[in-house]
Amino acid sequence: MELPDIKRPVAPTKILMATDFSSASQAALPYALALASHYGSNLYVAHVIGSELMDYLPPEETATKLQQAYQTTEQNLKPLLEAARQKGISCQPLIGESNVWDVLSDMIQQNGIDFVIVGIHGRQGLDKLRLGSVAEEALRMAPCPVLTVSPKTSETSSPDIQLNRILYPVEFVPDTSRAADYATSLAEEYRAQLTFMKVLEDVAPSPEEKAQIQEPVRRWLVDHIPAESDLRQRTNFELGFGRASEVILSFAGDHRVDLIVMSVRRSDPVIAAHLPGSDTAYEVVRAAPCPVLTVR
Repeated sequence: MELPDIKRPVAPTKILMATDFSSASQAALPYALALASHYGSNLYVAHVIGSELMDYLPPEETATKLQQAYQTTEQNLKPLLEAARQKGISCQPLIGESNVWDVLSDMIQQNGIDFVIVGIHGRQGLDKLRLGSVAEEALRMAPCPVLTVSPKTSETSSPDIQLNRILYPVEFVPDTSRAADYATSLAEEYRAQLTFMKVLEDVAPSPEEKAQIQEPVRRWLVDHIPAESDLRQRTNFELGFGRASEVILSFAGDHRVDLIVMSVRRSDPVIAAHLPGSDTAYEVVRAAPCPVLTVR
C-alpha cells in the first residue's frame, strides 16, 4: 500500500461556502473567512434557489417569482461578500436554481473547488428522515473535503477562529487516508495540539494487549510526521473504549477540541438513509461540539 506524502502540506486554494442565510450558515461564515484569509484562498459564496419554490406556482407567475428570488439572493449575499472583501479575500458569488445538491455539485466541479464549508441545523441537522439535507449530501457525495459547522459552535468559539486542539480518529495502521494528511498539515500550520485516537468497541485490553498497540502508534507517527518536525512533541495518542461516536464526542467535549478530522467513504445519501445504522462520521457530525472536517 502506498503511504501519503507526509512532506506535502495540504492547503485549500478554492473554498466554497454554501449558504441558505440561516443561523447555521452564519456560524459557518467565520470559518470560511478565517481559512480563506489564512491560506490566501479564493472564496465562493453559493446559494441555490430550491426548485420547491416554483413547484406550486402557475406557469405565468414562475418567471416573475424567480426573478424576485434572484434579486433577494443578491441582496442577502452582499454583506457576506463585503465581510470577505474587508479581510482582503478574493470572493465571488454563485447563484443557481433547481435541486440544491445537484447545483452545488456542478458548482464544485465547474470552479475546481477543493474545500467545501456548510452549516448544519443543530443537533438534528443530519436527521436520517431528512433525505434532502444538503449537509448530508455534501458529507456523503462531495469529491473534496467538507467542513460542517453547527450553530452551537459559535456558542463556544470566539470570533477570532483558532485551531489549538485537533482530534483525528484513526481506523487502521498503516493509515493511507487523506484525512491523516489534513489532520497533520492543519496541526503544523496552526501549531495545534494533535491527538490521534483509536477506539476499541469491546472491553479494555489486557496489559499485554496494550503493549502491542504501541508499535502501531509508533508506526503512525513515523509514517505521518517527519522526525524533524516539532509536531512530534505536540502529538499524543489516546486509546478509547466503547461506541466510537460516543467516545469521540465525549473526548471532544471534555478536552475542548477545536476541530475533528475524520475519514469518510463516499455513499449515496438516499441509500444510506435506509440502512439500519448510521456510520461513525455521520453520528459525530450530527452532534459534535466543534466543526468536523470529513475527508475521503
